Amino acid sequence: MYQKIGIDYGIVNSIDGYDEISLTGDFKVTTNQYERIFKPQDLGFDIAKPEELVAGASEEEAAAIFDSVLQNRCLPAQKNIVLANAAFAIQVLEKGQKPIEECVEIARESIDSGRAWKTFLKFAELNK
Repeated sequence: MYQKIGIDYGIVNSIDGYDEISLTGDFKVTTNQYERIFKPQDLGFDIAKPEELVAGASEEEAAAIFDSVLQNRCLPAQKNIVLANAAFAIQVLEKGQKPIEECVEIARESIDSGRAWKTFLKFAELNK
């Protein structure tokens, strides 16, 4: 459908039921350019354990986890999951012109440098 109306898109889901890339196992990515099953190892990541996917029992807890990821103070698995999902979003924005490994590194640099956190703070300020 998206291809017919000319929209760049990326749809991701984990084969084991998560509605995003969870790194708990194989995951499927469909974009304008391809449809493919990936393994976490294809991106250089270890398989995540479901218990590492703590989302928070309340909005406040979820927000604290989100903040910890952007501030690079989270569990390694939490960061890797964000990096994987962000990398495929970056690849869609780049119209498939960058390999996924490069997109992972762009996402990693954004978190490691603090740019992701600064951008989020600016976004929050503009949307008060």
